[in-house]
Amino acid sequence: MFSVEVDGPVLSPRSPVYGAGEAFFRARADRAVDRRYAFHSIGAVVDGEFDYAARGGRVTAGRGAVIFGTGAEDFRVWIHGARRVHRSVIAVDPTLVAEVTADCGLDDERFPSEVLPPSRATLSIYGLIRRITASPADQTEAVIRLLAAAFTTRAVRYRSEIDQGARRRVNEVVRDLQLRYAEAHTLEQMAAAANLSRYHFIRVFQSLTDETPRQHLIGIRLRAAADRLIETREPITQLALHVGFNDISHFNTAFRQAFGMSPRAWRRAAAVRMRAL
Repeated sequence: MFSVEVDGPVLSPRSPVYGAGEAFFRARADRAVDRRYAFHSIGAVVDGEFDYAARGGRVTAGRGAVIFGTGAEDFRVWIHGARRVHRSVIAVDPTLVAEVTADCGLDDERFPSEVLPPSRATLSIYGLIRRITASPADQTEAVIRLLAAAFTTRAVRYRSEIDQGARRRVNEVVRDLQLRYAEAHTLEQMAAAANLSRYHFIRVFQSLTDETPRQHLIGIRLRAAADRLIETREPITQLALHVGFNDISHFNTAFRQAFGMSPRAWRRAAAVRMRAL
């Protein structure tokens, strides 16, 4: 039986080498919850925000982040606010992990990164996780691709010279974009919210996210679109407008570049029973 955590909920076995499903949890921000991974596990944060610590230091993981956990490794979580955290999760058999690491020429079976923050660069990983967990069919080939990406993708390293006050204010803007991604956000508005000049705002923003504010906002909208394509029957044109794309041609092009297929093909590939909003 597959599970993400020792004594945790059992995941649906999709093949002999992995299990997948949706996971939810709550915890207090002022109290750490200690857990241990049962299997090598990969999760995409669909909703909520929490702090996470394993081998490295404590980091914040919010909507769109990707979490990597090595089997038998201890970790700790703290939640932000009262809202529960929703993750799409995959647990993988050790034999498949060993096979992929060997094929990648690696001696260490530990994941090199623990958390990948949401960005255009990690959209394909987020999307792959969502597709695998949404499909009741055997997606072993996709899981192998996911593992290969997990062992070869490195986390963004934040630059330490950024002023802590500026870092905090820009992080607040980033969180606001996560919540209000469908609205229009100008550079002037975002910089003013962070109490920074446009130039300094862009510099701090790129240091924290490894992309420009516009790139980051488009990535958030694309993740929201990918989720809604799986979870709803909403017409694609209407869906694109609802997540903030006013140009349907741009939406289709950006989606294909991020996920390797059109929105219509993405919805078909998920192969799930659509749920009403």
